[in-house]
Order: sequence, then structure tokens, then C-alpha cells
Amino acid sequence: MRLHRLTLRDVKGVRERTVDFPERGVLVIEGPNEIGKTTLLDGFDALLTLKATSKAAAVRALAPVDRDVAPVVEAELTIGGQRVRYAKRWLRSPSTTLDILGTRPEHLTGDAAQQRLDAMVEQHLDRTLWDALRLTQAGDGSVAPLVSSTVLTAALDAAAGAQQHADGADALLDKVAAEAALYFTPTGRPTGVYREALTRYTEAQDDLAEAHRRLEEGAALLERLGRARERTAGADSEVCRAAERLATAERAAGEAEVVAAAHKVALERLAHAQDRHRLTRRALTRREELVAERDESSRSLAQAKEDHRADLEAAEGQAEALVAAEAAAQAAGTQVEEATDEVAAARADADHLAAVRELASCQDVLGLAAELVEKVRAARAEVAAREGSGRPSVGRELARRVRALQDRLDAMTLQHDSAIPTLDVEAWGSAVEIDAGDQTAIDPVLPGERLRLQVAHDTALEIPGHARVRVRLHAEAKDRVAEIDRLRVELRRTLADLGCADVDEVDALVEVTEATQARLREATRDVEALLRPWGPSLTAEANAGVLPRRLEEEVEQARARVADGLTSRTPGRELPVDEAGARQLVRAAEAALREARDRHQRACAALDRRRADVAALTTRLDRAQGHISAEEARVRTLEAQLAGDRQDTPDEALVQQVDSCAVEVSERTRAVREAAEAMAAADVEGTRAELRSARHQHVLASRAREEVHAELNQVKGQVEMAAGEGRQELYDLAVAHLDDAERDLRAVDRRARAARHLHTTLSRHRDNAHRAYVRPYTHALEELGRQVYGPGFAVTVDEDLSLSARTLGGVTVPFAELSGGAKEQLGILARLAVARLVDPTQGVPVVIDDALGYSDPQRLHQMGVVLGAATEGTSDVQVILLTCTPQRYAAIPDVHTVRLTA
Repeated sequence: MRLHRLTLRDVKGVRERTVDFPERGVLVIEGPNEIGKTTLLDGFDALLTLKATSKAAAVRALAPVDRDVAPVVEAELTIGGQRVRYAKRWLRSPSTTLDILGTRPEHLTGDAAQQRLDAMVEQHLDRTLWDALRLTQAGDGSVAPLVSSTVLTAALDAAAGAQQHADGADALLDKVAAEAALYFTPTGRPTGVYREALTRYTEAQDDLAEAHRRLEEGAALLERLGRARERTAGADSEVCRAAERLATAERAAGEAEVVAAAHKVALERLAHAQDRHRLTRRALTRREELVAERDESSRSLAQAKEDHRADLEAAEGQAEALVAAEAAAQAAGTQVEEATDEVAAARADADHLAAVRELASCQDVLGLAAELVEKVRAARAEVAAREGSGRPSVGRELARRVRALQDRLDAMTLQHDSAIPTLDVEAWGSAVEIDAGDQTAIDPVLPGERLRLQVAHDTALEIPGHARVRVRLHAEAKDRVAEIDRLRVELRRTLADLGCADVDEVDALVEVTEATQARLREATRDVEALLRPWGPSLTAEANAGVLPRRLEEEVEQARARVADGLTSRTPGRELPVDEAGARQLVRAAEAALREARDRHQRACAALDRRRADVAALTTRLDRAQGHISAEEARVRTLEAQLAGDRQDTPDEALVQQVDSCAVEVSERTRAVREAAEAMAAADVEGTRAELRSARHQHVLASRAREEVHAELNQVKGQVEMAAGEGRQELYDLAVAHLDDAERDLRAVDRRARAARHLHTTLSRHRDNAHRAYVRPYTHALEELGRQVYGPGFAVTVDEDLSLSARTLGGVTVPFAELSGGAKEQLGILARLAVARLVDPTQGVPVVIDDALGYSDPQRLHQMGVVLGAATEGTSDVQVILLTCTPQRYAAIPDVHTVRLTA
């Protein structure tokens, strides 16, 4: 495949761009980042792979983000020996067109065009080779395994000197692989009919094992039936023994419960005696506590009355001290008010002087702003007059585009003039009429006259009545003529739109436009610097040529503040000389105010302490009076309660009750001890435990008898069911089925092993052929590499034609451990070696996107020499280099360059 021309319109960030590719050699497409170099390849890939009607995310990614238009890609290429022009438009009014160029032209559209090109790509484009010979920005330089490339393997067959890859060999290997796939998976596991035969054989084995298990199960059931009958008889005997033990334990437990009941009654009587003893002791203790509480209250009442008399004497002295503190606080407050008035007057004088200074500053800013606004008005008027003159403003970029258009037209014209023939006409016997075909009238050449004419268009010479001679230009010259005419029309239209006669006048117009705009920018910059403290709104107003009203208002407000300061001053008070003196007077007045406030604060604090002392003493007197009243009432209450209790039960009678209850508790304790001794002799707990054990044994024996009887009935049922199933006959049938499955498996196994053996043998021979490919590929790669690294360069190539290691100066380093620059260099050399080995009619372009960024200057120079040498002479390799740094490829000889601009 060869790429001749690629056109993109509205694809991602590219509005419209056409790139022509030379038939052979190196083409460098250079331009800054994000100019659309990689987008060229993305567009070509989309042209080959994405249908015009597709709505996939990859298609939507082609559309530009700033315009609602349909992306279009058109390419002219040679594939399979045919030159075609193929174009697609996506998303809006999708379309596909295919033009077959050459001796038998064709024009196809829609699905027919898509299917025709897909068939050509499928037949003539080696996808493995196309993907491997591209080095993208994200790649590390490694080349994908190439052993599956039919084009490269055919070339390596020829280079190896033997037909290792004969015609039909792949088809035969595919058939053998298909036959082996009927029996084995790629990992060697059985599948298909082989797996089915193995499954049937395994299932027959399982069925035979199951039949044998069921036969053995019947014999085991008979044995279980005999053991169940024996366990049933033993369980019946065990139940009888447990019943006898339970009856004996119940009799012994009844006798022991009588002794336990007597012990319980003794415990209850002892508890009643202990409760009566606790109640009498509690009453005696309460009587003693009541007497002690009355005595303590009497002592507390006497002490409270003594403290109250002392507090009354101290209250008289506190009242006199409080009056003196109040007088001192009032005097200090008066001093604070006088100092505050002085501070306010001093601050008013300082503010008045500051207002006078601010008025002068505002007047200065207003005057300067008026001058700058006048400059802005003048600059804007000049720009407006320039635009109103009918001559548009022209930017430097537009001027450069016009100059580039003129240069291209001159170059194309010079190229055309140097390539077209010159026609000499000499008239002899009659006049010769000339038709130049370019709408330019040429007078006839009269007899005896001569005319020299450059044939820039198809030209006809006519000798009326005798002959007519036509001079026709070839197709390439016509294309140049059409391009020259298009450039000339575009240049005239552009100059007419600008109102200029030539390109020099456009440059002069640029100079004038830039000068007026520079004066306007300078004036607005001065305005912005002056009015930046007032905010963007005033700046915008001044840049519009209007003096901001706010500046005038600021002056009026400052003047009003000065007037207010003069009218509000205290009569007879002298104004300070300057603002600094006024601020010094303010600081002195403030210091005096702080000192007066400190004195006032100390006096108030002393007054607060005196008031707090008086309030505390008053509170203490109030509380003492209440405490005395409460204690007197409490003493009366305690004496009344004590007298009532003694009237009901005297102290001596209460003591006698406590002693009698203690004697009763002692007697009841002795009775409980005797009952406990009787319980120990009767072993009440032992008889109870024996009863519980006997009951539990009887329950377990009864439950076991029920279980063995149930098991006996179950086994009887299973024996009867197994007897009616015919398990012996089923076992015989399973043996017969296993024999049949084994015979089928042996037959399929023989075929499967034969197919696998044949496939293994052919694959081994194919691998041997692949190993033979390594030699010519390695030789081609090392031949190129020695031009860069010197004679000590060598590479190690795996059987799948991928690079595994590099040897330089006797040191071998695995490819994965090489630096990024070395990987890129080896990747480019490997791609060039492959491109030189394959047939030019079946090869593909080598595409390298922004590589060699990690290479040193010496290696860059050597790689440039190798790139040029790889495409010269008899080599028919097409190399496309995309870069934003064209200096990397400066060493490549005879390089074609396309510069991309915005």
C-alpha cells in the first residue's frame, strides 16, 4: 500500500488540510503541538475502519468541539496495484465514495464503495505488517511479533534461499489443525466426539459402580435386620431393670422428705425470732440517737446566737466605709467625662486637617484623570476615523497569510514557467491564427512575422484552409495551471476585500493599524494605572472617553467635609499647625483619658468590694436569724418527740425487751442445729440424687427401646423394597454397557491420537521454518544497526521475529532493560529492515510519530543518515515522520518536508 494524498476537513481541531505524500523516500510532517499531526493518522485509520453510518464513540470523537459540522476524510492511495480515491463523511448526511483510477475507472458510492474497499483491504493489506510498522507516541519502540505476516514470511522465504513457506502449506496446516480441534482444545484437553466417548465411558463406569453398590447394599440390609432384632431384645430387658431401680429410689426419697420438712419448720421459727430481736434493737438505737440529736441542737443554737451578736457590731463599721468609697468613685467619673471631651475635640481637629489633605489629593487626581481621558478620546477618535475611512484594520497574522499566498503563487508560476514548452511561430505564405485557450486574445501572425509564445494552456495554431495544430499540456501541467488560477483568484479577492493593490500596501496598512492601536493601548494603560484603586467600573468609564462622575463627587464630598469641620469646631479653640501636631495632641488626650479611666476603674472596684462586703454581712445576718429560729423549733420538736416515745415505752422496759428476744434466738438456733443433724443422718440429698438418676435411666431406656423398635421396622421395610428391585439384573446390564463404551472409546482414541500426532509434526516443521526466517531478518537489522552503533552491534531475534536483546561492544542487554532512547532507535531500525525486505507492491508505509526525543545529538545524526540510506537506491520504501521538533531529522538527505500551520 502507498499513500499519495490525505485530506481532512473538520476533523477534531483541523478545519481543512491536505498533505501530498511522495511515492518513495522520507516525508517529514512538522508543526507545533496540537496542530493536528497525529490527527492525520487518526483520520486515515477511521477512513479504513469506521463506517460512515456509525454512531460509535470513536466516530463522535472525530467531530470538532467548537463547531457543529460533519467530519470528512479523503485519501488517495495505491492498494493491490490499483490507485483509488476514497472519501467518507460522518454524523451529518453520511456518505462513502470510491473512485478507481487508471485505465478502467470506476465510481462507487454507499455500501457498494464500502464493500469494494473492504475486499481490497482484506485481500491486499497485511494488517499485521501495517500495525507493526507504526511507532506511536505512546509506544516504547518494540515491534509486535511479525511471524503471522504473510507478506513478510514470503519475503523471508526468498531471503533465506529456500521455499520454507510453500503455497498451500498454511491451508494444509489449517485443515490438520481443524481435524485435531475435533478431538482436542488448544490447551490439549479432549473435546468434541473424543470428549463425548470419554464421557460415555466414564458414565458407564459410574453406572456399574452404582449397580455394584446397590447390590452390596442389599446384603448389608440383611445383616442390619439381624442386628436390629438383637438390640430390640436387649432394650426390653434394660427397661425392666430401670423400672425396679426407680421404685426403690422413690420409697427411700419419701422417708427422707419427712426429715427435711422438720428442718424447714425449725428454720422458719428461727427467722421469726431473729426478726423480733432486730426490731427491738432498732427501737433502742433510735431512742439513743434521738437523745444525742436533741443535745447537739441545743449546743448549735447557743453558738448561733453568739455569732449573730458579733456580726451586728461589724455592720456599723462597714456602712461608714461604703459612703467614703461612693464619693471617691463619683469624683473619678467626673474626671473621665472631662478627659473624653478633650479626646473628642482633639480628634475633630485631626480629622479636619486630614479632610483638607484628602481634598487636595482628590483635586489632583481629578485633574490628571481629565488629561488622560482626553488622550483616550483622541486615540479612539483616530481609530474610529481609520475604520470609517473604508480601509479595514489588518492584523499581522492576516498579512502573513497574504504574503504566504503571494509567495506560493510566485513559486507555482516560476515552476510552471520553467516546465512548460516554448512555441516559435513563423508565418510564410499566409497568416497563422493562435488560440491560447486561456481567454487571452492573441493577434494572428502575418506572413513574414515571427512570434515566440510559452504554452501555458492548451494552444491551437490554425492556418486557415490548410492546417490546424493543437499543442496539449500533460495532466500534471494542467493541474498546476488550475492551482495557479485558483491562487491568483484567491489573492485578488483577498486584496480586494482589504482595499489594497498589492502585498506591500497590505504591510503598510498593518503598520498604520498597529501604530493607532498602540497609542490607544498606551492611553488606556495610563488610565487603568491611575484609576485602579477606584475599581474596574471607573476604569471602564474612563477608557470609554468619559470623565468619571464619581471623581467629581469625591472632590465635592471632601470639600463638604472640610466645611463641616470648620463649622463644628469649639469656639475659641486654637487649630493645630499641621496634621502631625493634631495627631500628637490626640495621643496626649487619649493617654490622659486612659489614666482617668484607670483611676475611675480602681475607685469603682473598691466601691464594689465595699458593697460586696456589706451585702455578704447582711446576708450572713439574715441567714443567722433564720438559723436561730430553725434550731429553736427543732429543739422543741425533738423534746416533744422524746417525751411521747418515753410515755409509750420507758427506757428500762425497752432494754428488757431486747434481752428477752436474744434468749429466744439462742433457743431457736439450737433446734435448727438438731434438725440439721437429723437430715445428715438420713442423707436427704443422696436419696434425691438417686431418685433423679433412676428417673433419668428409666427415660433413656424407654427412649432407646422406642428407637430400636423403629429401626427394626425401617430395616424390615428396606429389605422388602430391595427384594422387589431386581438389583442383580441391573448389575448385569451395567457390565454390558461398560463393554460397549470401552470399544467406542478405543476407536475414537486411535483417530484422535493420529490427528494430534500429524498436527504436532506439521507444527514442528512450521516452527523450524520460522527459525529459518530469523537469519535474513537479523542480517537486515544488523546491517542497518552497524551504521548507527558501529561494527560491534548485534541483536537477538526470537522465533516470532520480536527483539529480545541487543549486543554492543560484547555486552548483551535484554530489550526490556534498555533505555527509552535505545528502544526507540532499535524500533525504527527494525521497521526499516522489515520495509526493505518485503515486496514494494505489498508493503506499507513506515510511520513514526514524534520519536527520537531521548536520543543524543550524535545518535540523531547517525539515525538521520540511516533513514536516508534506507530509502535511496533501489529501495522503494515510503517513510512518514511526524514531529514538533524538525531539527531531530536535519541529517536526513533528500528529505521532503510539509510544514503545518494553524
